[in-house]
Amino acid sequence: MNRKLFLCLLVLSYGMAACSGRVSEEQRTEEGIAEPETVQLVPIVADPMPTASFPDAMLEMYRPLGNEKFNEGKVGFEFNIKNHPFGSQRPIMLAINGSNPEEIPHAVFSKSLSQGTYRAVAYLTDEKGLMLKDFGNYVDRDFMVGDSRSFPAADEPYLVVNLPRDGASIVQGESLIVDFLVVWGDMVADGLEVRVTLDGFEYQTQKQETLELKNLPKGDHVIRLHLLRKDGKELLNAFSSVSRRISVK
Repeated sequence: MNRKLFLCLLVLSYGMAACSGRVSEEQRTEEGIAEPETVQLVPIVADPMPTASFPDAMLEMYRPLGNEKFNEGKVGFEFNIKNHPFGSQRPIMLAINGSNPEEIPHAVFSKSLSQGTYRAVAYLTDEKGLMLKDFGNYVDRDFMVGDSRSFPAADEPYLVVNLPRDGASIVQGESLIVDFLVVWGDMVADGLEVRVTLDGFEYQTQKQETLELKNLPKGDHVIRLHLLRKDGKELLNAFSSVSRRISVK
């Protein structure tokens, strides 16, 4: 009887020791697992860039005339540039109906256009390709092709975006340049603001700035610029808001 009791106690002691060994091993295993580090996202920031000023540079548009009507097909454009170098290195930039601006190396040229109402905005740039924003550095003109009507509220301020271009691509770590102009309005005197948004980031300014957006994450993005009254209300014309698709590789 005593021998059986001794064997039972021996088996029980061995079981408790084995169980204790497993617990200790499990504890060591848990302690040895490193907690994953929390990835801290770097916020997007906007820094104003220094820009050139050429108040004497003048861009004039001789054609089209204001609200001139054309038949479908080729529409003639004619410009004159004063006090500013012009050519392949300093072309005229031309944006039609808020589209990506195109380089125009000639003062007289034509474009094939279908029926519709058009707003052409031409402007001069500095050696970096940034907009010149002094009065006289840019000019705009509305015209019609075929059976079309003029734009409503033609006296309202609106936006012209030089950069970024729709479909632009940058490498992660590079800055995204945002270069815009407000036409037919003085931002301070008329109480205007421009709001720039991208992926939850928001920046508002009452200046005609050129911005560097930094710390953009990889992927496809849409950047939006809105021209607002100071009370936060958007203007209602077709060109008070501009969107551009960009990608970060």
